[in-house]
Amino acid sequence: MYQAMLLVYLERVIGLSSFGIGLVLSGMGCGALLGALLATGAVRHLGPGPVIWLAPLATCPPTALMPLARPGWSVTVAALGLAALSLGGVVRVVAQTSVQQTLTPDRLLGRMNATARFVSSGGIPLGGLLGGTSGTLFGPTATLWIGATGMTLSALPNLLTRPRRP
Repeated sequence: MYQAMLLVYLERVIGLSSFGIGLVLSGMGCGALLGALLATGAVRHLGPGPVIWLAPLATCPPTALMPLARPGWSVTVAALGLAALSLGGVVRVVAQTSVQQTLTPDRLLGRMNATARFVSSGGIPLGGLLGGTSGTLFGPTATLWIGATGMTLSALPNLLTRPRRP
């Protein structure tokens, strides 16, 4: 939902060119790369359970910086928030996948991985549809607020459970 409306927001509200939008999105890629480099150390120092709930809790709230951005320097700060989101997402996925693979018997790894991918990726088209619908009804800025709130609240179920340590 957030990313579907992000492109519209960056072009229509912020007024970025396609090059500027590409820079913002490449910053997200850099955040993901940094997350891949930091994931093993984070899991080693904190354990996979805490990383699974701490990564989104720490890196989803900065997505609220984007709907606060206005043309100018604040877009750079907001783009850093998106890079943080990507960093946290990769760190969480590495920790979560490690736990899943550790707890799943070898004979069921294929099924578990297929199911996890289906569940995690299956909502992407629905999110795009919701983002477009919300953008039409409420506008790009409100849709980014809704998406940022939803991403941040998505950390709550992990806070309310007790993750196992492999």
